[in-house]
Amino acid sequence: MSDPYGVIDLASLKQPAADAPGSSGTASEYEVAVTEQGLEQLIADSQTLPTLLVVTSSRVPEGETFLSDLRQAVDAKGGAVRLAVVDADAQPRVAGALRVQQLPTVMLLMLGQVQPIAQSVLPPAEITALLDQILQLAQQQGLTPPDADTDAADEPEPLPPLLQEAMAAVEAGDLDAAVEKFEQQLQQAPADAEAKAGLATVQLMRRTRNADPNAVREAAAQNPTDLHAQLTAADLDMMGGHVEDAFSRLLDLLRGADPETKDAVRARLLELFEIAGAQDPRVAKARKRLANLLY
Repeated sequence: MSDPYGVIDLASLKQPAADAPGSSGTASEYEVAVTEQGLEQLIADSQTLPTLLVVTSSRVPEGETFLSDLRQAVDAKGGAVRLAVVDADAQPRVAGALRVQQLPTVMLLMLGQVQPIAQSVLPPAEITALLDQILQLAQQQGLTPPDADTDAADEPEPLPPLLQEAMAAVEAGDLDAAVEKFEQQLQQAPADAEAKAGLATVQLMRRTRNADPNAVREAAAQNPTDLHAQLTAADLDMMGGHVEDAFSRLLDLLRGADPETKDAVRARLLELFEIAGAQDPRVAKARKRLANLLY
């Protein structure tokens, strides 16, 4: 029986639906369909662009109307906020990484952090008020809406060819080829920050692509001192945008750890730091704690 409030339990999704949510509607100009391969880029983009993240399914009662209302509200903001839609039927691992329990789930993705907002269909008036609040918060955090009239001279330089090839491989789902291209770029330019971050991100995607989120989190909860279990859980935390959780999980392993464990944790943290970016204040905080625990 369908939930009268337009909410369904994620655990009830046994088979993929015939049509993806939004397949019969018109996507917003400012909308992106979220895939596992594109999740990290979406999180990176949230450093400059607030994103309303909606995890839903064609099984959600009134789901199409809800998406239509969201699109209209986002369009009205003229690109100041992005709408990101996760089809839980087609992207169950993304839904799992985001720790979604019910559909639809609405989240705010801003500055690399995911904040749950609602687990229900929202009426149009609430959607409009929500977007106004998001834009106020974005302004407080120093995020400014994109300027459609930005001069072409201010556009960033094109990526080096190897990085372009690496990104194309990621989009095609060929993570092994992407790693190869990033490594080739680093051989030519060892200090290339984009290549370092890209390589770390793709390696994270490779490590988590066959992971069962529920099994991983259960193993980590049952084995708090198990290195492999905690490394894998930290990877899933990072994939889901839970950056501080990932850092804290690994840093907690260092108290009284043997040298082998310390080396493994330090190496993994350095990779995750590359993904988050040196400018992220959470990285500076974690680096300081890492140094205190190691030395």
